[in-house]
Amino acid sequence: MGPHLLGCSSLLLLLLGMWWSVCPLCAVPKGLTKARWFEIQHIQPRLLQCNTAMSGVNNYTRHCKPENTFLHNFFQDVTAVCNLPNIICKNGRHNCHQSPKPVNLTQCNLIAGRYPDCRYHDDAQYKFFVVACDPPQKTDPPYHLVPVHLDKVV
Repeated sequence: MGPHLLGCSSLLLLLLGMWWSVCPLCAVPKGLTKARWFEIQHIQPRLLQCNTAMSGVNNYTRHCKPENTFLHNFFQDVTAVCNLPNIICKNGRHNCHQSPKPVNLTQCNLIAGRYPDCRYHDDAQYKFFVVACDPPQKTDPPYHLVPVHLDKVV
């Protein structure tokens, strides 16, 4: 029985370590709302190369984000999608909304480097997007709902 418990404890520690290493990727940086962090990570009206655009994201987290998608649209246009009918998100929640038409976007994938010298591959696409929306926080723009998570592109 003793060795079995030791094995379970080791597995638990391994899983906790894996969770701890992933958690910073999902955390909202201090001083930002979820909507503002969404805007920084995913809204890029002008076409910028991923190496340039991702520096704005990575400077908040102090690491090279492995992948990221930029929607080439304005925040208010993405926010308008929050008023469309709800669909089920990948996590099972019912606060997602799909864009009514495809948009230009860029998928950035890390290919080399360590922060702050992160290097990315750019992949331009034209796809629909799905965002999760929540009521705004006190310092967010005064919309009924605001985007807080890019759930997927389809």
